[in-house]
Amino acid sequence: MKFWQNRWWLLIIGLIIGWTGVVQAHADYTIEPYRMAVQVTKDGNATVTQTMTYDFDDDYHGVFNVQDLRGIQGGRLTGVTTQLNHQAPVTARAGDQGATNTYRLTKTADRVKVKLYRPVTDSDQLKVTYRWHLRGVVTNYRDTAELNWKVIGTGWSEPLNHVRITIQLPAKQIAKLQAWTHGPLDGHTTVDRQVGRVTMTVGQNPAESFVESHLLFPTTVTPGARVVDRQRKAAAQKQEAQLVAAANAKRSRRQHLLWGGLGGIWLLTLVAVVVAGVWVRRHPAHAYVHPIPIPHAFDVPSVSPAVAESLLDYQSPTTDALAGEILMAVTRREITLEPVQDGRHATMRLTKVGDVQNSFLRHCFDRVAQDDTSFTLRDLKKYGKRDKKGRLGKWFQHWQDDINRDVEAYQDGENVALRDRLAWIRAGLTGLFVLCAVLGWLVSPTWGGWPVALVMMVLMWIVVTRQRRRIDRYNQAGQELANNVGGFRRMLKDIGHFNTAQIGDLILWEEILPYAAAFGLAKQVAAKLAVDFDSTALQTQFMLFYPLYIDNNGLNLSLGDALNTGLSGALDASGNASSSSGSSGGFSGGSSGGFGGGSGGGAF
Repeated sequence: MKFWQNRWWLLIIGLIIGWTGVVQAHADYTIEPYRMAVQVTKDGNATVTQTMTYDFDDDYHGVFNVQDLRGIQGGRLTGVTTQLNHQAPVTARAGDQGATNTYRLTKTADRVKVKLYRPVTDSDQLKVTYRWHLRGVVTNYRDTAELNWKVIGTGWSEPLNHVRITIQLPAKQIAKLQAWTHGPLDGHTTVDRQVGRVTMTVGQNPAESFVESHLLFPTTVTPGARVVDRQRKAAAQKQEAQLVAAANAKRSRRQHLLWGGLGGIWLLTLVAVVVAGVWVRRHPAHAYVHPIPIPHAFDVPSVSPAVAESLLDYQSPTTDALAGEILMAVTRREITLEPVQDGRHATMRLTKVGDVQNSFLRHCFDRVAQDDTSFTLRDLKKYGKRDKKGRLGKWFQHWQDDINRDVEAYQDGENVALRDRLAWIRAGLTGLFVLCAVLGWLVSPTWGGWPVALVMMVLMWIVVTRQRRRIDRYNQAGQELANNVGGFRRMLKDIGHFNTAQIGDLILWEEILPYAAAFGLAKQVAAKLAVDFDSTALQTQFMLFYPLYIDNNGLNLSLGDALNTGLSGALDASGNASSSSGSSGGFSGGSSGGFGGGSGGGAF
């Protein structure tokens, strides 16, 4: 018997792989948010406050930060503050011994590295603030002052999330303030000339990527800055105009590609819906007469416990069903079962006394039993732990295949295939609608049509699911059998409402108990027998199962539970748009040659 559920999981895995692409290894921490405040002084220097919050998923010794000094006149660290898990901030101090909340400086002409020792464990959050004094960040030319700085360098090994950078100039009402930012094209720059401030924001700056700020403003804002005796403004504006034009062209191409892709996906989706609808109409299912449901049936089913369980649950037989088959082997006098002590462990011993029909049991007696006649469930679990080739699982699967073939005799193969195809149609259309929704959101959260795609997907699910439910899995004989077995299982579930002694004698209940075990109901059925039959009758007429179900067998489990637990344990053990004017706007790509490109940081 084939079940589409296995294919469904394969499809889900395929979709996940398709969406996520190649899996890349990342560090066990994230940095979110990242904040940087720059206060420019009149002498062209800057006081920088750099704050980042780490969220850890593993143990680390601390974090480090690198400040690039190339292109400026030098700089120094003025302080470090840490805050662990929202506790009170603590000032770190310089030290060379690696003590908690100390830092070690490594300084060259090109950079300053701060190695902060602050041990953290899984789920810790660490907020670190660095304060710097940088000299010579502004240059005064004949016609303009310029600040050209990679405020975030390429030295970060992990993405920076929710980034906000502010640069405050030492003057207000700066009418000729212009600012451009280079970095991710989804960033935004705000120029506030009234207060002399530039603010840059971006949702995420990828690892090893920079964010560069380029400002032009009058030299009167920073009269004490270093001076270069040449013109600069026109060349800087021309350079930025070229970078902005390239960035906007890239945005435009990307937007056209997204709209084109969205249109193509929608066309493909609508064609797929029409084709699927036509195909379904041309392939009607075979219809069968449904028998009147039997509330409670008392006749023992004409099929084995495993076939009965698989028939009702629409799946391959479980270890519960195997437990029922083992009890049926006891009833047929093929094997005996008895609770035993294996050292300090209570277990169940299976002993062969006749020809065994169950293929799984035959393999167990051949390979697990030391003398080919007897083994315990504990022996089976030990074998599973040694079973590196997964033999135990293969035996179980082969037995499942045998039962599935028996069930197929009661199935309509064409209807089952049609149900499978409808499941694939539903999965395929779901993937297309998800693509429409995601691409629509990327194109435009407002006009991309993603809500329409989601609504159509839900409607499709409702229609296809209802259509599948109307298709009968079973032929006419299967309909009758499933009705009888269903009534029989409902009788066992509702056993508390019946007098089992009036239903049949104990010999009949020996035949019924294997089905109760296959349905996972053996414990409550056996308990009801103990109430309805006197102890003498149980001990004299029900000797086959009485010691296992009724007496204190030391397992504190019903036989079905004990078998299921032992078999499951053994099987588990088996090895199986930018602004060219310098006003507010988006980021552009490229670089204007700013200093500080080697700055970065991470954790160790």
